[in-house]
Amino acid sequence: MSDIDPYLFMKEFSNEDLIRLLVKKIKELRGAKEKADDLNMRLKDNMVKLEEIQRTLSQQRDLLREEVKQKTNNLLKVERFSAIGEMSAKIAHDLRNPLNVIQNTSEILKIGLEDRLDEKSQDQWAKLDRAIYRMSNQLEDVLDYVRLPQLKKRNYPLSMIIHDAMGRIAVPPQITIHLSPKDQIISCDPDRLETVFVNLLVNAVQAIEDKEGMITIEISCDTDAKFAIVSITDTGSGIPGEFLDKIFEPLFTTKRVGTGLGLSSCKSIVEQHGGTITAASVFGSGARFTIKIPIKSDPDDDPTNQLQ
Repeated sequence: MSDIDPYLFMKEFSNEDLIRLLVKKIKELRGAKEKADDLNMRLKDNMVKLEEIQRTLSQQRDLLREEVKQKTNNLLKVERFSAIGEMSAKIAHDLRNPLNVIQNTSEILKIGLEDRLDEKSQDQWAKLDRAIYRMSNQLEDVLDYVRLPQLKKRNYPLSMIIHDAMGRIAVPPQITIHLSPKDQIISCDPDRLETVFVNLLVNAVQAIEDKEGMITIEISCDTDAKFAIVSITDTGSGIPGEFLDKIFEPLFTTKRVGTGLGLSSCKSIVEQHGGTITAASVFGSGARFTIKIPIKSDPDDDPTNQLQ
């Protein structure tokens, strides 16, 4: 073996062959490097995408956890309000009958004694009437909140519902109510919507208190004529900004007396009709409640559309 020339195999290749071989190997190495760079780039992209997916999953996990917590709290709240509602409905129902007896007896006695009452007695009787009226409203708030009967919808003019609501409230002589001459026919349960407007008008009267003031009721519709819009604006004390997001929550109230269920009942009734109710403070003073209710689908089917 020692006699074999170590350059034997190298001598079998010419310079040209070696160059071609080297060029080929260089190309192969360059191609391998390009593939490695490409794989490296893909790996980096995949790592970035993986990090994004991990962030998204983490955010979704946090959102899901918060949603579960919120739904659990809502469920507990619903169960608690359900129990309170059942008890409140029973108490309200049991109190309403004797209160009606007191109210009717008071009116009968007042009619019989009207000519014989001195000024002091008349003032005391007026206080009694106001107390009965306040108690009746609070009982109605409770019953309206806990009972959600099936709506009995029919096509009905908004102005008539509001007129009926105005007839159910006591308006002091120093307060003026201005009702828009415009009207809209809507598909609704008039009795249930009347409850909404009674609540809002009573609140507006109470907001003005003993001062001179005005309550303005505007009726219009949106640009697509799909919703009737009613805005009730008063010149009262307004709604503090920190309360605007809370006033429709059950049991929330800023009044010294009240159930905190009136506006919550209004919201529930309006939403049953497929509508919305919002509140806002008016620049300067006062508050505005805006209600949107779907307009009936075919106005030509109802003869009352002549009122429009």
